[in-house]
Formats: sequence, C-alpha cells, structure tokens
Amino acid sequence: MDASLKTLTSKSFLLFIIIALIITLLWLLGKSTLENLMYHREAIIDGQYWRFISAHLVHSNGWHLLLNLASLLMIGWLFSQHLSVILWLLVFVCAALSISAAYFWIAPEFDYYVGISAVLYAVIIVGTLLEIKQQPLMATVILLVVTGRVIWQQFSGSVDALAELIDQRVAIESHLFGIITGYILGLAILLWQKLWPQAIN
Repeated sequence: MDASLKTLTSKSFLLFIIIALIITLLWLLGKSTLENLMYHREAIIDGQYWRFISAHLVHSNGWHLLLNLASLLMIGWLFSQHLSVILWLLVFVCAALSISAAYFWIAPEFDYYVGISAVLYAVIIVGTLLEIKQQPLMATVILLVVTGRVIWQQFSGSVDALAELIDQRVAIESHLFGIITGYILGLAILLWQKLWPQAIN
C-alpha cells in the first residue's frame, strides 16, 4: 500500500478526522453552542472549567472553521503516523489545557477566545520534532518558518485582513502559547522515546 494511503487510513489519522467532525458539528449547532463552550474568563471563574478544553473546539464563523479544518487535516496527513491515537489525544488535550491556562494566568486581560489554531501550532511543533530523524532538512525548515512566523506576529500584531475574514481578532498570543507548549511536549516525547522506546508506541 502507498505510504500516503497508509497514513490516510491509519487509526491516528482517523483521530484527526474525528476531531474535524466534532468541531464541524459544534459549529453547525449554532451561536448558543459557541457561547456555552468558548473561553470566557468570568464563566471559568464561576466554575465552568470545561471551557479550558471546549474553547478550542468552537469557531467564530465558517471561514475560521474552514481554515482550521484544512490545517488540522494537513497536519494529520503529514505527522499522524508518529504517535498512537492515545498519545495524539493526550497531545491535543494537554495543549488545549496549557494554552487556556496560559490565557487565564498570564494574559488575564483577554476575556474571550475560540478556535483550534493555537492547539494546531502545538501539534505541528510536536509532529515536526518527531519528523527530524526521517526528514531533518524539511523538519528544520518547518520549525524555523512556524516559530519565526509566530515570533514575528508578536511584534507586528494581529493581521487585520484575516481578523475581518474570521470575524474576530487573530489571537496571536495563543499562537505563542501553542508553539511553546509544542516544544515542551515534543521534547518530552523525544526524551521518553529515548529512555523507554518500547513504552511510547
């Protein structure tokens, strides 16, 4: 079987598809679902802790959803074969919790957040770090481009045209939280693979 076809039919890639279906369904459920699941600082303070994860599964509009769906499936196609379903699920959950916690504790001035893009930044960093042994040049270029882009965003600010398209400001600080989380998780997995190679798969 062709390598790309194996990836598309693997259990790990199916996880990416399931996540894509979940976020699409949540968008189809409408505005009330968005309001009940989005990151809302005051609601979290009041005890709605599920928003730490659910915020990353809802989107501001159709364009926001489509951009992130395309990124999610592309990242899954490129990197899903590196980890099992359980480990990728842990990466997604840990990334979502870490990014929301960073918002809550480090950036309390931001009251609202929606979208999976920050989690995807973490996932692409993890996947690229795991790809280094197989494709060192490609992986290094991706790391440099993605990291450089996010750092540049911190100085240049939100992109107005994209903010208009997705009907909200581009949460550039979440992208920074995402790549930091990705490097921490990715390096931890690499260390685990080195110390306990049989336990990681």
